[in-house]
Amino acid sequence: MTDSENVRYLKSEMRLRARAARRAVMPEQREAASHAVTETLLALPEIAEAHTVLVYGSMPEEVDTNELIESLWSRGVRIALPRVRGRRDLQLHWHERDRELCTGAYGLKEPCPDAPEALPSEIDVVVVPGVAYDLQCRRLGLGAGYYDTLLAEMHGSATTVGVAFDEQVARTVPCGEHDEPVDVLVTPTRVVRR
Repeated sequence: MTDSENVRYLKSEMRLRARAARRAVMPEQREAASHAVTETLLALPEIAEAHTVLVYGSMPEEVDTNELIESLWSRGVRIALPRVRGRRDLQLHWHERDRELCTGAYGLKEPCPDAPEALPSEIDVVVVPGVAYDLQCRRLGLGAGYYDTLLAEMHGSATTVGVAFDEQVARTVPCGEHDEPVDVLVTPTRVVRR
């Protein structure tokens, strides 16, 4: 088995374990944990000083981002959401309170194609989903590479913040050459900086 095959195998195994752990979080725990993550995010200096934040539209088993989006709007922060455009390609769009979202790839709510486009260079902070993280801020996603591609493109121009439940934090996350870490990891009980 080559090194890259070994990394792929380890990632696949970790995804199975981490997704099972994430699914095991009971709805009331998920709600409380999502609220704790939101409160911590809002207290981060990077977010407190941000004018624009890219936030993901959460899936049911992920840290819920709806409260974060509402709180940022109430502070006058401009929100961008990603839209799946092609293989490993996320297009960013500005999201306004009164603008409807469309059901996109993977059944996710995302901006409609006619929503105003946001440029990566306009984003101050990126809130990043993940299946698993470690304490070195390495991230394991779902495996399609969408966020790794985006994070590589935005490297250095925006602060990247991963969010996860405590159950998603592993001792170490296997990484390949194209895997991008985040600058900050926020869970319900801790903040880790790279």
